Amino acid sequence: MPDVDTFIELIRAHRNTEALEMLNASPGLATEHSGRSGQLHGASPLHWAAHRNATEVCQRLIELGAKVNDSASDWWLTPLSWGADAGSAEAVELLLNLGADVNQDAIVGTTALHAVAMGGSTQGKGDPDAYERTAEILIRNGADINRRTHGHRTPLDEAIDNENDAVTRVLRQHGALASNTST
Repeated sequence: MPDVDTFIELIRAHRNTEALEMLNASPGLATEHSGRSGQLHGASPLHWAAHRNATEVCQRLIELGAKVNDSASDWWLTPLSWGADAGSAEAVELLLNLGADVNQDAIVGTTALHAVAMGGSTQGKGDPDAYERTAEILIRNGADINRRTHGHRTPLDEAIDNENDAVTRVLRQHGALASNTST
């Protein structure tokens, strides 16, 4: 039987057809978590499928028992937050339609809206339109635009500090506020 990390590597490499074939042959992979160190530790295949905007893989994983609100990854973030972090608008919308909690927070209080505001490794500049669409989807589905982390940071604080202009604009259009800690 293939291991979960091999399966996750297929998803990370956008090899979705192969990933679906492996998943259909070994459906138990849907509920496993990576044991690797680093960014893979504790992540489920659903975390990575959401991050890579692999909607067909997300759908199949959930059909096979993957938990849409799983927060076992090293950063305690849900698949929704991983998708938001990457600006994966279609995956975010799918997860919300399948019951993801738009305001579920990580151990430090960050939500999916904080994640999209931070903009991932490109700080939202890799595909500003995708981050803008993702923020709009989250807000339309009830994301708390003024939710504070345990460090009292709002999504607008994160967007401003990360110079994520597209998400800053969306948040301001919806009346979001910055905290006193924003620069």
